[in-house]
Amino acid sequence: MKKIIVAAVMCLGTAAFAQETTGTPEHPAPSAPSSRQMNGPSTGVEAQEVGPAIGDTAKKLVGADQAAKDKADAANKTGLWKEKDAFSLNGTVKAKDNDDVTLARMGTLPEVKLDVREQTKVTLDGKAVKASELPEGATVRAKFQLEGDDSVALELKATSPKK
Repeated sequence: MKKIIVAAVMCLGTAAFAQETTGTPEHPAPSAPSSRQMNGPSTGVEAQEVGPAIGDTAKKLVGADQAAKDKADAANKTGLWKEKDAFSLNGTVKAKDNDDVTLARMGTLPEVKLDVREQTKVTLDGKAVKASELPEGATVRAKFQLEGDDSVALELKATSPKK
Protein backbone atom coordinates (compact mmCIF):
# COMPACT_ATOMS: atom_id res chain seq x y z
CA MET A 1 0.00 0.00 0.00
CA LYS A 2 2.84 2.40 0.83
CA LYS A 3 4.30 1.83 -2.61
CA ILE A 4 1.05 2.81 -4.29
CA ILE A 5 0.75 5.98 -2.22
CA VAL A 6 4.37 6.97 -2.96
CA ALA A 7 3.82 6.30 -6.69
CA ALA A 8 0.63 8.41 -6.68
CA VAL A 9 2.36 11.30 -4.89
CA MET A 10 5.25 11.17 -7.36
CA CYS A 11 2.91 11.23 -10.35
CA LEU A 12 0.77 14.02 -8.98
CA GLY A 13 3.82 16.08 -7.99
CA THR A 14 5.35 15.69 -11.43
CA ALA A 15 2.06 16.60 -13.06
CA ALA A 16 1.76 19.69 -10.87
CA PHE A 17 5.20 20.92 -11.96
CA ALA A 18 4.36 20.21 -15.59
CA GLN A 19 1.27 22.43 -15.32
CA GLU A 20 3.29 25.49 -14.25
CA THR A 21 2.71 28.29 -16.77
CA THR A 22 6.18 29.45 -17.83
CA GLY A 23 5.30 29.82 -21.48
CA THR A 24 7.38 29.46 -24.64
CA PRO A 25 8.89 32.09 -26.93
CA GLU A 26 5.96 31.67 -29.32
CA HIS A 27 3.36 31.73 -26.51
CA PRO A 28 4.75 33.60 -23.48
CA ALA A 29 3.10 33.28 -20.10
CA PRO A 30 0.84 36.16 -19.07
CA SER A 31 3.27 37.09 -16.27
CA ALA A 32 6.29 37.26 -18.64
CA PRO A 33 7.75 40.76 -19.28
CA SER A 34 6.91 42.35 -22.59
CA SER A 35 9.57 42.96 -25.26
CA ARG A 36 9.37 46.68 -24.47
CA GLN A 37 10.13 45.94 -20.81
CA MET A 38 13.03 43.65 -21.79
CA ASN A 39 14.62 45.98 -24.35
CA GLY A 40 13.71 49.33 -22.81
CA PRO A 41 12.75 52.43 -24.74
CA SER A 42 14.55 53.01 -28.04
CA THR A 43 16.66 56.12 -28.69
CA GLY A 44 17.39 55.19 -32.28
CA VAL A 45 21.16 54.97 -31.58
CA GLU A 46 22.94 51.68 -31.04
CA ALA A 47 25.38 51.60 -28.10
CA GLN A 48 28.28 50.28 -30.21
CA GLU A 49 28.01 53.38 -32.45
CA VAL A 50 28.52 55.84 -29.58
CA GLY A 51 32.16 55.09 -28.61
CA PRO A 52 33.76 55.58 -32.04
CA ALA A 53 31.71 58.73 -32.63
CA ILE A 54 32.87 60.24 -29.33
CA GLY A 55 36.51 59.33 -30.10
CA ASP A 56 36.42 60.94 -33.55
CA THR A 57 34.76 64.08 -32.20
CA ALA A 58 37.34 64.37 -29.41
CA LYS A 59 40.20 64.08 -31.92
CA LYS A 60 38.68 66.85 -34.03
CA LEU A 61 38.23 69.11 -30.99
CA VAL A 62 41.77 68.79 -29.72
CA GLY A 63 43.24 68.95 -33.24
CA ALA A 64 45.23 65.72 -32.96
CA ASP A 65 47.59 65.09 -35.85
CA GLN A 66 45.89 62.03 -37.35
CA ALA A 67 48.85 60.80 -39.42
CA ALA A 68 51.22 60.79 -36.44
CA LYS A 69 48.55 59.18 -34.30
CA ASP A 70 47.95 56.41 -36.85
CA LYS A 71 51.69 55.71 -37.09
CA ALA A 72 52.02 55.51 -33.30
CA ASP A 73 48.92 53.30 -33.05
CA ALA A 74 50.36 50.91 -35.64
CA ALA A 75 53.63 50.71 -33.69
CA ASN A 76 51.75 50.08 -30.42
CA LYS A 77 49.71 47.27 -31.97
CA THR A 78 52.90 45.46 -32.93
CA GLY A 79 54.40 46.08 -29.49
CA LEU A 80 57.19 48.25 -30.90
CA TRP A 81 58.46 51.11 -28.72
CA LYS A 82 57.26 49.56 -25.47
CA GLU A 83 60.44 49.63 -23.40
CA LYS A 84 59.12 47.06 -20.94
CA ASP A 85 59.20 44.51 -23.80
CA ALA A 86 62.70 45.48 -25.01
CA PHE A 87 65.85 43.36 -25.09
CA SER A 88 69.20 44.74 -23.93
CA LEU A 89 72.78 44.30 -25.11
CA ASN A 90 76.20 45.88 -24.65
CA GLY A 91 78.80 46.43 -27.34
CA THR A 92 81.09 48.90 -29.06
CA VAL A 93 80.33 50.86 -32.22
CA LYS A 94 81.93 49.19 -35.24
CA ALA A 95 80.04 50.99 -38.04
CA LYS A 96 77.23 53.52 -38.19
CA ASP A 97 75.11 55.81 -40.34
CA ASN A 98 71.72 57.51 -39.96
CA ASP A 99 69.77 54.30 -40.59
CA ASP A 100 71.66 51.68 -38.60
CA VAL A 101 74.44 50.96 -36.12
CA THR A 102 76.60 47.84 -36.04
CA LEU A 103 77.81 46.82 -32.58
CA ALA A 104 80.70 44.46 -31.90
CA ARG A 105 80.23 42.32 -28.81
CA MET A 106 82.71 40.69 -26.45
CA GLY A 107 84.18 37.25 -26.94
CA THR A 108 82.73 35.04 -29.64
CA LEU A 109 79.34 36.73 -29.72
CA PRO A 110 78.35 37.88 -33.23
CA GLU A 111 78.02 41.50 -34.31
CA VAL A 112 74.56 43.05 -34.12
CA LYS A 113 73.12 45.45 -36.68
CA LEU A 114 70.38 47.64 -35.18
CA ASP A 115 68.00 49.71 -37.31
CA VAL A 116 67.83 53.33 -36.10
CA ARG A 117 64.51 55.11 -36.59
CA GLU A 118 63.42 58.67 -35.84
CA GLN A 119 61.87 57.52 -32.53
CA THR A 120 65.17 55.95 -31.39
CA LYS A 121 66.73 57.83 -28.46
CA VAL A 122 70.48 58.20 -29.10
CA THR A 123 72.76 59.76 -26.48
CA LEU A 124 76.53 60.17 -26.24
CA ASP A 125 77.85 60.95 -22.77
CA GLY A 126 74.33 61.99 -21.74
CA LYS A 127 73.76 64.39 -24.67
CA ALA A 128 71.27 63.74 -27.47
CA VAL A 129 73.02 63.07 -30.80
CA LYS A 130 72.31 61.43 -34.16
CA ALA A 131 73.41 57.84 -34.69
CA SER A 132 75.87 58.97 -37.36
CA GLU A 133 77.66 61.09 -34.71
CA LEU A 134 78.59 58.09 -32.55
CA PRO A 135 82.37 57.57 -32.66
CA GLU A 136 83.76 54.15 -33.55
CA GLY A 137 84.83 52.29 -30.42
CA ALA A 138 82.20 54.02 -28.24
CA THR A 139 80.71 51.70 -25.60
CA VAL A 140 76.95 51.32 -26.11
CA ARG A 141 74.14 49.97 -23.98
CA ALA A 142 71.28 49.29 -26.41
CA LYS A 143 67.61 48.50 -25.91
CA PHE A 144 65.97 46.96 -28.95
CA GLN A 145 62.97 44.99 -30.16
CA LEU A 146 62.47 42.56 -32.99
CA GLU A 147 60.25 43.53 -35.91
CA GLY A 148 60.13 40.62 -38.31
CA ASP A 149 63.78 39.92 -39.22
CA ASP A 150 64.94 43.40 -38.14
CA SER A 151 66.33 44.47 -34.78
CA VAL A 152 64.99 47.98 -34.12
CA ALA A 153 66.88 50.16 -31.63
CA LEU A 154 64.66 51.88 -29.08
CA GLU A 155 67.52 53.48 -27.18
CA LEU A 156 71.30 53.74 -27.65
CA LYS A 157 73.25 55.06 -24.63
CA ALA A 158 76.87 55.56 -25.66
CA THR A 159 79.98 56.69 -23.82
CA SER A 160 82.99 58.05 -25.66
CA PRO A 161 85.93 55.67 -26.12
CA LYS A 162 88.75 56.01 -23.62
CA LYS A 163 91.93 57.52 -25.09
